[in-house]
Amino acid sequence: MQVILLENIHGLGQMGEEVAVKAGFGRNYLIPEGKALYATKAAKETFEAQRAELEAKLAEAKKVAEEFATKFENVSVTLVRQASETGQLFGSVKPQNIVDALAEQSIEIKRQAVQIGEPIKIVGEYTIKIVLHSDVAVNLTVNVERQSTVAI
Repeated sequence: MQVILLENIHGLGQMGEEVAVKAGFGRNYLIPEGKALYATKAAKETFEAQRAELEAKLAEAKKVAEEFATKFENVSVTLVRQASETGQLFGSVKPQNIVDALAEQSIEIKRQAVQIGEPIKIVGEYTIKIVLHSDVAVNLTVNVERQSTVAI
C-alpha cells in the first residue's frame, strides 16, 4: 500500500514522501491518526496545496517539544522494586511505570514516548530515551533499587 506521509515518522520517512507500508499499518494506524493519506492523484494534489500549512504545523510542534524537553534537565527517576539477593527483579519495569513516576514529578508524557527496548529486569541504573517529537528526544536516568526488607 502506498501512502503520503503528513509528518515525519521515525524509521519510515519524512513529510511529503510517498512510501510503501503494510496495508494494516496504513489502514489501522497511519490514516486514522492523520499521519498519512492514501497515495492517489487527488491526495497528492491536496497535499501539495496544504504543504506550507503542514510544514508550519510541524515546525510549531517541534518548537513546543523542544520547550517541553527543558523540563527533563536534571530529572531522574528512582523506582523501588522487590528483587532477589542477586538483583533480579520479581517482575519488571515497563514504560508505564516510568510514566507514573514522572507524573509524580508533575511531568506528563504518553507511554508511547518512553522507549526502553526490553523491560528492565535487573536492579541498576539505566538511561532510557523519551521521544517527544520525531526530531526531539531526551535521555532520562532511571535508577531501579531493591526494596529493603526488615525482618521482625
